[in-house]
Amino acid sequence: MIRKYFAVASVLLLLAVVAIAIDDYNQEWRYWQRAYYTELKQNEKGSLSLWDRIRIELQLGLNANKVVTESGRSADACMACHANQGGASFAENPLRDLNEIHNNVFVLTDIPFDQLGCTACHGGDPLALTSHRAHEHMQSRFSEIFLESLEGLHSDQQMVRQRSIEMIRWMTGNDFGYVFNAPQEEQEKAIQQAEAWWDLHKDVFLAEGFGDRESAFEFVNPQAQAIAAMTDVSTTGESLTFIGSNTCIGCHANPHPGGSPYIPDTNKAHVEQWFQDAFKTSTHPDLYLLNHPFLAEVLITQSISDPARRDELIKLIDTARRTGELPEPQKIEGLLETMRTMDLTCEACHGPGSEYVQLMMKGLSLQYQGRTAEAAELIKKAREIGLENARRNVSDSDFWRIFQKLIAELQAPQTPP
Repeated sequence: MIRKYFAVASVLLLLAVVAIAIDDYNQEWRYWQRAYYTELKQNEKGSLSLWDRIRIELQLGLNANKVVTESGRSADACMACHANQGGASFAENPLRDLNEIHNNVFVLTDIPFDQLGCTACHGGDPLALTSHRAHEHMQSRFSEIFLESLEGLHSDQQMVRQRSIEMIRWMTGNDFGYVFNAPQEEQEKAIQQAEAWWDLHKDVFLAEGFGDRESAFEFVNPQAQAIAAMTDVSTTGESLTFIGSNTCIGCHANPHPGGSPYIPDTNKAHVEQWFQDAFKTSTHPDLYLLNHPFLAEVLITQSISDPARRDELIKLIDTARRTGELPEPQKIEGLLETMRTMDLTCEACHGPGSEYVQLMMKGLSLQYQGRTAEAAELIKKAREIGLENARRNVSDSDFWRIFQKLIAELQAPQTPP
């Protein structure tokens, strides 16, 4: 009888070991790494032997693809699936080339993902080993998550309502007075307040540091906080874009919509000094393109959708800077048109204004409503972006050479026609 029980137990143990082995073999991260290394080897050899496949299996692992940040407080396993850095040309995620995806974003130099991880910008669960868990709270889904949570507050199931209000509380720092056992009328009032919050905040949701709040659901990511403090990238780590100087002057030459002035006289004097035709990119496109450290690259990135044409223009500008002569206008058509259309002036010094204008417009809206403390925080951040970028730019000798030439031309005696 004992032998019989022992035999049954042995068979069950063997089946359990086999099941564990199969489950481990079929792990999602193993599947993608296996596909990646297999294609690399096939591109090299054409066909794979049994020994090649065994070597691929031995190559699979988590540690080689896990990023531990300098602070030591977080680890990031995203690259266990997103393993492709400049290798095989997969068309779709998760094996699309990471270098190609981030080609026009500063992360390759200022925010290298292979050192800081992915969740510092994208959010999500850095230790998850399945795509569902890893991507559940990614920043690209924040809007969707908030709206799903609002909808969940109407649910008949208490657990759904509880999860929804906890998520909203984490996202906003506010539960808007929603109470489970409150009368339906009071619950609806709280939901309407949450909806009103969303209508006001949704356009600058990420710009307010969403995702950095400490909570039971997410740990504070120190790298995300460091990126949010940077002034030359967005809070999601993307390069900033130009908005055009007419957008800037729309506020910086007018009083507050409520009637009270919010731009000091010193600011107006600054605008009057620099917002002149003589300093606009349409006036001297050659001077800007040949000397400005980043203007051409940013404009090309944000205005040219074709990657091949984008690379062609960047090479043409690089050559022009070395030779000191711009190509023929037809060769850089599109770039010149963008410079004329946007007519950059303010941003040529203060840097691309996409993040600045979001923060400032939201801050002024809150100020107009009397919510001065919230407004002051956003306006302060916006001003830091504009001032810090200007300080950094004018310290560049190439950058300042442009304005020395323009100032000299402006002050030169005008020859009568």
